Amino acid sequence: MSRPARPWFPAALSLTMVGWGANQFVSLLVYYRQHHGFSEVLVTSMLGIYVAGLVPALLLGGRYSDRTGRKRVTIFAVSLSMVASVAMMGAVFGAAPLFIGRLLAGTATGLAMAAATSWVKELSQAPWDLKSVPGAGARRASLMTAAGFWLGPVTGGLLAAWAPAPEVLPYAVHILLCVPLLAVLARMPETTTAHQPRTSLASGAPHPGEGRKRFRLVVAPAAPWVFAAGTTGFAVIPAVVPGLGEGRLAYATAAVAITLGCSVLIQPLARRVDTVRNARSLLTGLCVVLLGLCLVLLAILTAVPALGLAASAVLGCGSGLLMVGGLLEIQRAAGAHELGALTGFFYTLAYAGFLAPTIVAFLAQWIGGAWILAGMVLLCAASLATVALNSRKHLPHALERV
Repeated sequence: MSRPARPWFPAALSLTMVGWGANQFVSLLVYYRQHHGFSEVLVTSMLGIYVAGLVPALLLGGRYSDRTGRKRVTIFAVSLSMVASVAMMGAVFGAAPLFIGRLLAGTATGLAMAAATSWVKELSQAPWDLKSVPGAGARRASLMTAAGFWLGPVTGGLLAAWAPAPEVLPYAVHILLCVPLLAVLARMPETTTAHQPRTSLASGAPHPGEGRKRFRLVVAPAAPWVFAAGTTGFAVIPAVVPGLGEGRLAYATAAVAITLGCSVLIQPLARRVDTVRNARSLLTGLCVVLLGLCLVLLAILTAVPALGLAASAVLGCGSGLLMVGGLLEIQRAAGAHELGALTGFFYTLAYAGFLAPTIVAFLAQWIGGAWILAGMVLLCAASLATVALNSRKHLPHALERV
């Protein structure tokens, strides 16, 4: 059997299916509360244990794939995602299978995002793809990841609401879709090996260690805003904007749709904004996030809900720009021997942004929402200043004099 004409696509599809498996649980939370009597604390704990598997897998999976190859780690991640779905089918026996499944789903997601993202980048260039443009790998990986995060809860929610066996069928559909994907992945080419030579400086690669220096000074200050912007758009805004009354639930639903939709739609533009001469893609994303936070603050002060939804759209755009911009920076600056590791670090910092709603809710016990948002504006401005000051530092060797 011949290999796929577009070898990057099955690798990117693995990100979709693992993201699908990770997020399908979210749409079943209400069902578990109603039919199993699970408490809010218990359900929240199931969400939290996902992170316990995610973060170590992000940090270790990328490094392991740098040494042993992307293919085997990605195949293992998809397989582990299937095992997680099998475990969560056991909810009929109590909460324990759900905890096990969520831990495995987090581990699978971390491994896939660290290894498969690097694999997509490498399969989106010669000799495997001779037609792609620079930055195509980052855009493809980001879009397919976002698609999985959206498709999982939407499909799971529809099946749970309208199909039979709501505790089993959503997970079974995910497993059945993964089976043919594994067969395709097994025929995919490996892009790195344990004995792969380090990239030559003459070819425009970074100096040894330059990729990590640029990561610390340019990518790391922007990374937490990837998901901090998104979660502020769909979780914080409905909680802090006054004047919603009984319509707060509908408003929250609209905020989710607007934020995630804009995050996906803006991503093709991110590659056009990017340049090899500085960190313009990240600077643009941070400026958009800063504008969105200012709109949230204005919505609170004026009690105009429409401004809050406008802020959700702007923050969603900022999140999408930062996601693609961060991956572009990493894939350009990192050597082949550190691409997986730096990708894992990037996603770890990005996921730290998910703590934004929790921090806001905690501080809101003593501080008004307007003051909290003002503090977020200042933090974002500080991140923007840091990236701007270091925008041209530690560029890839061949670009230092451009």
